[in-house]
Amino acid sequence: MCGIAGLFGKNKIEVDDLKKMINKLKHRGPDGDGLVLFSEKNSFPVVGAETAHNIINTNFNYTPNSERIFDSNIADGGFAHRRLSIIDLEASGHQPMCSIDKRYWITFNGELYNYTEIKNKLIDLGYPFVSNSDTEVVLYSFVHFKEKCLDLFNGMWAFSIYDTQEKIIFSARDRFGVKPFYYSLNRDFFAFASEQKALNATDKFETRINENAVFDFFVFNKIENEETGFFENIHELFPGHYLTFNINSWEIKTRKWYELKFSQLREKFDLKKYEQAVSEVNSLFEDAIRIRLRSDVPVGACLSGGIDSSAIVGMMRKILPQENINVYTASFPNESIDETRFAEIVAKHNNVNQFFIYPKAENLIKELVDLTVCQDIPIWSTSTYAQYSVLKKVKETGIKVVLDGQGGDEIFGGYAQHNSFFWKGLNWSDFAAAIKKNGGKSALTFHLKQQLIYNHQNKLPGSVKSMVYKNYFKDLLFLNNDFFENNISRFNHSNKISSNLNQKLADEMQNTSLKSYLKCEDRCAMWHGIEARTPFADDHKLIEAVFNLPEVYKIGFGNNKQLLRDATKNILPPEIFNRKDKLGYATPNNKWLNEISSSFFDNFNEDISPYLNVQLLKKNYKNFFSPKSNHDNGRIFKYLSFAIWINEVKKNNIN
Repeated sequence: MCGIAGLFGKNKIEVDDLKKMINKLKHRGPDGDGLVLFSEKNSFPVVGAETAHNIINTNFNYTPNSERIFDSNIADGGFAHRRLSIIDLEASGHQPMCSIDKRYWITFNGELYNYTEIKNKLIDLGYPFVSNSDTEVVLYSFVHFKEKCLDLFNGMWAFSIYDTQEKIIFSARDRFGVKPFYYSLNRDFFAFASEQKALNATDKFETRINENAVFDFFVFNKIENEETGFFENIHELFPGHYLTFNINSWEIKTRKWYELKFSQLREKFDLKKYEQAVSEVNSLFEDAIRIRLRSDVPVGACLSGGIDSSAIVGMMRKILPQENINVYTASFPNESIDETRFAEIVAKHNNVNQFFIYPKAENLIKELVDLTVCQDIPIWSTSTYAQYSVLKKVKETGIKVVLDGQGGDEIFGGYAQHNSFFWKGLNWSDFAAAIKKNGGKSALTFHLKQQLIYNHQNKLPGSVKSMVYKNYFKDLLFLNNDFFENNISRFNHSNKISSNLNQKLADEMQNTSLKSYLKCEDRCAMWHGIEARTPFADDHKLIEAVFNLPEVYKIGFGNNKQLLRDATKNILPPEIFNRKDKLGYATPNNKWLNEISSSFFDNFNEDISPYLNVQLLKKNYKNFFSPKSNHDNGRIFKYLSFAIWINEVKKNNIN
């Protein structure tokens, strides 16, 4: 797990620019750096500012030699790497890494969990290995299978491989976007990196704020839903995609290599088939956890007390019956959203070491700027801070790897709206029975509202939709009116209309909500030098098996995630198995807003006036940031977050 970067020039690069880029990613790899520079006919591994001493003069083709000095600040291009040592802690795991003939070079971020199995196949094919790392497995997999190697991989990744003979860079990202990848291209330079801040570290690209992304953030509650996000000229390589960049022709091409297939069968519930599905999911889930425990350092877990994280901890204990296991829980005493009681039940049931984290408003005030820099873009809600605080504690206890339950809701149907999409796929008699069973009139009202929100409003003309939004979401009155009107065409961008539960879940899994949650998790974890492993979001065997099932087997009994409950019943405490409430990663958001907003009043200055009505906001400041309801509508905190983000962006002279 690491930070990666690369920079190439049509007419050379300044090596200092590459160093600036990788230095911005130091948090992602606190165990050292690595650089390789490319000239017309040669490649030069060089000593970086923080290259570990045990790396130098180790006689691997890809490790720097103190006598092998590249004394120029000019090169055709280069790869850079920040290392977080998880697998193969020795010098042989150093990156960037090359093939035995030095034709191919790789800089890799992620974990290939089935690397042992793939490595054995490659050894049989005659490939030599000098390390025990998964990076070398990725490299030789590409050498042999080219882009088809991606189909073999089980894990999370973002990497680039440079073919020094053909002058082609191949870059790829995992299926669902656990690991990030951004790139920039102009007529003189091509660059890529794990985070936007690295690309903003060099002046080789003209970067400015993208109004479309800002509008989508405030109005539609979306982040990075298009390839160009908050920064113009910085593009995201979407999950399940790869790109090729031909240096000779200076052309870039992207291609989607993975598509999640899902069952659209409508069938009556069959108990025997369901029992088979429960058994299969149990087996696949155990395999997913087992291979995600492969590590040369201890592995812990984030534990909220919900079904997903509780199942992970239970399976970890089953696989490691005698090992010490650390778990980490965010606790909010005396708050209605607090899940501490459930997390304690799970910890006691599995005999694990439990660490509690108590995020507070006064600490949020101190750390909100750091959190904003960590995320690179404005923050959705204070739940990101809770996650940030948990992972900070993980680092303090000396653990480098944690398992987390992100993705469980999107696979198994964990959110309230998923019931509505399940009902939508039923015939009339079954629909009526489901509505009656779940509350009658109140269930019908809920269903109609969900379909209006997620489907029918997309059919409205953009002009009508804009009026509906502005009347319903009162916070939009605090946007700069010219900004709102100039971007009103964004309302013509319709979301996908989901006709059934499996389609809705598949839409959430791919390039929409799950990707956004994973983005927040990756930045919070890597800011503290922690690797977060997410079996529900990157074990494609488990994911595909569940999506191949007709939706009637997911929440057919009326309980969300019934399939997961039954598949993990033998490792869940009864109190968790029978939980009906769904809190998510909740925080006392509105209470915190009221407590922290006065500390950031000065951030609402003229720099944000192109987007927000600063005068109106300041006039109504106390009321606006003091919501009367305890219910978090997920919108108001964004104004505070955005104001802080703009101030940080302006420090880098980005307009």
